[in-house]
Amino acid sequence: MDKRKPRWGLISIYANIAVAVIALLYGTGSYIEHLSDTDPQFCASCHIMQPYVNSYLTGSNLDHVHEEAGVTCKECHDYGLSAEVRSAFDYFTGNYEVTSSGSLPPMKFGDSLCTKCHVSEQHVAQLTDFLAENPHDSHMGYLACSTCHVSHGPQIDYCGQCHSDGGQRMIGGPITPRGTIGGSPTGTP
Repeated sequence: MDKRKPRWGLISIYANIAVAVIALLYGTGSYIEHLSDTDPQFCASCHIMQPYVNSYLTGSNLDHVHEEAGVTCKECHDYGLSAEVRSAFDYFTGNYEVTSSGSLPPMKFGDSLCTKCHVSEQHVAQLTDFLAENPHDSHMGYLACSTCHVSHGPQIDYCGQCHSDGGQRMIGGPITPRGTIGGSPTGTP
């Protein structure tokens, strides 16, 4: 009969090492996710992201308006830890797409991204009803938010393509209240 004693001491050492490695990986992952949730400069550690982070922090585009309102990058760019790890891997291996100018291609998104915070198209139309020409209550019918709104770039004056009276207010432009167009009274209440 074989009377070998179990090597509980060795098994215990291996178990402790495994637990320590798991705790280290979990802690590192949690810290990286915390940084990506709270520090835009962490995202800029990949050089291709720096222009977007600069615009978010100091620019004159919609992304900076959101930053001033306390909206974080990840409220629109919903990346979980596994997606961030994949993005980092793609960055280091060069496996990512860029435009001919060397920037990232624009993100494609639906109105549901905007209405997470802005409730609905009808709600936004009510909030902008005081404008002389309400861009959110267009005679063109339904227009996707992205028809005019670009987060990391200049807004698109869609109405100005046909209307020479200024049409819509762009970010940073003066507000023209209802009843005036171009600063002149229209007689509309």
